[in-house]
Amino acid sequence: MTFVSTLGRNIDQINRLKDLQSQLGEMQVQLTTGKKTQRFKGLGSDVIRSTRARADVNNLETYTNNIINADRRLKIMIHTMEEFKSQIEKFTAAMNIFLQEGVHQNGEIVYYDNPATPQVEENIAIGTSSADPSVELETLRGLADNMFEYLVDLINSQDGNRYVLSGSQTLAKPLFDTGLLDTAVSKLIGDWKTGAGAPETKTDTLISALTTRDSAVDPNAITDTVVGYSAELAAGNVRGTFVRVDDFSELDYTVLANEQPFRDALVALNFIRSDSLTPIFDHQDPDNPDPAAPLAEGAPGYTLGEQKENFFRVYNTVSSMIQTALNSVDAERFKLEQVRANIKEIREDHALAKNTLLETISSVEDADMNEVALGLNFLQIRLEASYRVTASLKSLNLVNFI
Repeated sequence: MTFVSTLGRNIDQINRLKDLQSQLGEMQVQLTTGKKTQRFKGLGSDVIRSTRARADVNNLETYTNNIINADRRLKIMIHTMEEFKSQIEKFTAAMNIFLQEGVHQNGEIVYYDNPATPQVEENIAIGTSSADPSVELETLRGLADNMFEYLVDLINSQDGNRYVLSGSQTLAKPLFDTGLLDTAVSKLIGDWKTGAGAPETKTDTLISALTTRDSAVDPNAITDTVVGYSAELAAGNVRGTFVRVDDFSELDYTVLANEQPFRDALVALNFIRSDSLTPIFDHQDPDNPDPAAPLAEGAPGYTLGEQKENFFRVYNTVSSMIQTALNSVDAERFKLEQVRANIKEIREDHALAKNTLLETISSVEDADMNEVALGLNFLQIRLEASYRVTASLKSLNLVNFI
């Protein structure tokens, strides 16, 4: 005799309904979220593929953010270089107009006839009757003064609160206008004009001091500290600037505020704008000229010709410093442009790789909406049928069969 427990039958039916409801709930979540499951363990054996792909995506996003930040700083640095170059080109053009043929000092040329030799008419040109600079020289000095202040600000360019030319010390201002450079250049010019020694030797000494930045090489050298660079830059303790672009590569985009072209341009401009530069030739009393006791001393030399020769030796050196700085800063800018082109290409590669990984993640985790819709419809039919069967079974009674 076969006996089926009514209780057991009902429990079995309830379990089936719960299972159908659970499946229906899962499919409704899939339909809402677009995901096969809300837990990694629901992916089964594909969980490793998904986890690895997500980790790779996170790495690529980190590297991409590094590149975005570096690219923003590179834009600022390149703009700084381009603006620096533009200003130096303007000043170079102004210096080229300042020709050696002119006197570039107001007043008349003062001549000297040695009273100790009255029998010989010498009429040696030894200076001018005024200490005031010509319009051309004064204009050049004014341009140098304005440009110096602008270049200091330019070298201190920032990305937010970070200085782009400070290397690894991004929070440290790289350049300060402390006044030490003004004082040092003024003293060098004063010693050049009034110090002891042959004119040629004094001119060599001044040129060496202007072009040298190592006090061990020249005790009068204009060091980085004198220019106004930060202690870290002056000591050479600043590390470079790098961007990590992938697991194996770092790209160097270091340009420091005390690179040679920046330093030379600042020193050269400071020389031209210095108040001690004028008069460039001896200021003489036309009624009582004296080569040994001018009213104000210009460049070293006994005659006006010697003074002009020594002045333009220094001037041409300063002009050469400016021209070399112009060429060098362009080379630095080109280096940055190359780095920027490289990181742009790497960023594009990262974007392609990220898309591939996202497709892998999608194939593992995303639910097929068509399949979900069909499955959901099928489950609803089964569930409704189960409810009808349950209702029918509940209505059965032994009385119905008597």
